[in-house]
Amino acid sequence: MNMFRNFFRTFKGNRQSYLINMLGLVTGLACCLLIMMWVVGQLQTDRGFKNIDRIVSLQGYHEGSQPFGGVAPAVMPALKMERPEVEAGVRLNFAARTVKCGAENFGVAAYDADNDLFKIFSLDFIEGVPYESGEKERCVLTRSAALMIFGDHSPLGQSLQFEFGTFIVCGVVEDMPRRRTVATAGSESIVFLPIEREGEGLTAWYNNSYETYVLLRDMSAFDEFARVAKDRAIKAVPEYQLYVKAAPLKDRYLYDWGQMKEVRLMGVIALVILLIACINFINLSTAAFARSAVQTSVRKLVGATRWHLVVIHLSNTFLLVACSFVLAFLLAYAIVPVFGRIIGSSFQMADLLNPSVLWVSSGLVLLTTLLAGLYPSFYLASFSPVKVLKGGRSGGTWSGRLRKTLVVVQFVVSITLIICTLVIGRQIRMYQKMDLGYTWDEVLQVSLRNESQQQKAYVLKEELQHLSGIKAVSASTSIPARIFWNGLGFEWEGKDPAFNPLVYFTWADADWANVYDVRPEEGEFFTDNYEGIVINRKMADLMGGEKPIGKYLSRNSQNMKIVGVLDNFKFNDFKAVAQPLVIFPMKPENRDNYTKQLSVRISGTDLAALYETVRQQAAKVFGEEPVVRFLDDNVQSWLMTEKQSARMVSFFTLLAIIISCLGLFGLATFMIEQKRKEIGVRRVNGAKVTEIVWLLNIGFMKPILMGFVVACPLAYYFMNRWLESYLQRTEMSWWIFIFSGVLTLLVALSALLWRTVRAAMENPVHSLRSE
Repeated sequence: MNMFRNFFRTFKGNRQSYLINMLGLVTGLACCLLIMMWVVGQLQTDRGFKNIDRIVSLQGYHEGSQPFGGVAPAVMPALKMERPEVEAGVRLNFAARTVKCGAENFGVAAYDADNDLFKIFSLDFIEGVPYESGEKERCVLTRSAALMIFGDHSPLGQSLQFEFGTFIVCGVVEDMPRRRTVATAGSESIVFLPIEREGEGLTAWYNNSYETYVLLRDMSAFDEFARVAKDRAIKAVPEYQLYVKAAPLKDRYLYDWGQMKEVRLMGVIALVILLIACINFINLSTAAFARSAVQTSVRKLVGATRWHLVVIHLSNTFLLVACSFVLAFLLAYAIVPVFGRIIGSSFQMADLLNPSVLWVSSGLVLLTTLLAGLYPSFYLASFSPVKVLKGGRSGGTWSGRLRKTLVVVQFVVSITLIICTLVIGRQIRMYQKMDLGYTWDEVLQVSLRNESQQQKAYVLKEELQHLSGIKAVSASTSIPARIFWNGLGFEWEGKDPAFNPLVYFTWADADWANVYDVRPEEGEFFTDNYEGIVINRKMADLMGGEKPIGKYLSRNSQNMKIVGVLDNFKFNDFKAVAQPLVIFPMKPENRDNYTKQLSVRISGTDLAALYETVRQQAAKVFGEEPVVRFLDDNVQSWLMTEKQSARMVSFFTLLAIIISCLGLFGLATFMIEQKRKEIGVRRVNGAKVTEIVWLLNIGFMKPILMGFVVACPLAYYFMNRWLESYLQRTEMSWWIFIFSGVLTLLVALSALLWRTVRAAMENPVHSLRSE
């Protein structure tokens, strides 16, 4: 109880500095909580699977190329049969996006999967049983899929219709973890179908679209397994030149996909923001200790030891931090949805109550108490009671220098964060404005989700072409941002027989050039009356680079004449190294097999109305709800990580500046209180208000300028390292650094001016009446 009484007594005597400290700590701790929530979510991706430590993913790749999303379907059964360390294996192949139950269609993600799926990923059955090997007409639903389709009724024994067959529900499992990299085409509403229904296709040593995982009996055998798996496809079919990469699933998201870099970045930002809040506390605490010096000296004279005084102040600090943490937690809890929208990620309020977040939070309170309270505690306990009671100074020059140094550190951090924010934003804008070789704005993408929609694609195309506001419509296998079909075996005159590059390809009709405004640098795009193929510059370079127009490219005994070359066509991830591409013409005999997308170029002032028109027309033709989206959603998805990082850095940079200015405002208030009589004397002697304001502010401008000098090379180093991972890089222009310094100076002045102008305009009679 004495601890609480002492805290409230101290709080009452230093109300202003305590409130400023609390405001800074609440803001800083709320930021840390939000960042820790995000970090824990990233670290727990895929960790919700019970067997995560023994699950290994398999991906096919060609020498010198990035791994595919999966591997050929014949790889896993071969390894499972030959390797004793493999306990189970599963292949996942996306099958459909819609299912019909009765007369109603439902949007789901349907996957063909081996029945080892339920063992490997430990999917608990709510009711029913898994389908067994050889059962081709049964299926298993996740809880969310069962609830969406059947509501509160049991789905067991009920039938579901897909275009490729009817399946009987034999079981319902719990939803897969929300944060995962497995089976991500659907969120939680998933239907698992027996993969045996695919028949002979499962014996293929090509088609690397099968997500494949194995469960090892013991991870000590992983190195040997990975060595054998690497050459298994080459051993079976040498001409495909396909290697297999085996990697622990638990490392895929953080390390293989590079997310650990973002986690470390945000962890550093969290610590930096907490440090800024603690610096505020240290500065204001040491500055305000003059008021507590007499009380502390009396305690020393009546027998209090130095350690007793340290414990008293640390307990006060702990209670202040604890109160601030409670308020910070409530604030963070309230703004979780807003935070998710700001950074473009999905968060639930329950994410903040994650046990890992709560454990980190308890450590955060202790860390903040030590960072903020340790130095001020020893500083207060070091006062000489004799000097203080005789009216001497309670604080020395060392304390003043430390405060100035800490203010410099605050603004080094703030200016560095501003520069980083501007550089990241500029890099993203450079990519957003980059010439991709095609025009992607004002283009709608209609995904053809099943065979029925594919067969009706040209009916829809014909009807859309006659609508007002529709400039062009094209049928194709892929859109430019999603060309994933690829293969080997391309031949041309003069090619080295040992050279067998991986080439990407797609099929498109002649209107594709009009929809995407594609203009070949050499030759022209094929038309209905001008047959041939179009290649990109990378493919032309592989063929020798000189005069490719008129040359022939062959594959599978088919000779195809090159009629056009695209020079600057950046398909797929436009941040990555260019890959060779071939565009085949869509012909009547193959369009039922290769038509997967309709691209619609629209034009007008009301794009939302045109979107709705296309959606309604597609629903009318298909007889079911279509998937229609703007193409820029796909293009922008390649910048998702960068945009998320930019939003988070910007959000927390703003808060860091606010916390720094809060501390500056508190120090200014304390300094003005100390110099109140000096200001009154200067006013009496004729000093102008502007002169006094200048004198009061100039002392705070120096640490900001020093912070700017230190922050510039520091930010340059960090951003230069960050930009190294990009092929095309923005320039770190001089104006970015100057703008960051000026912005910080203006924000700091705005925090100081109100207080200093008010002090300078005060009637000197009030400050000198006691003299």
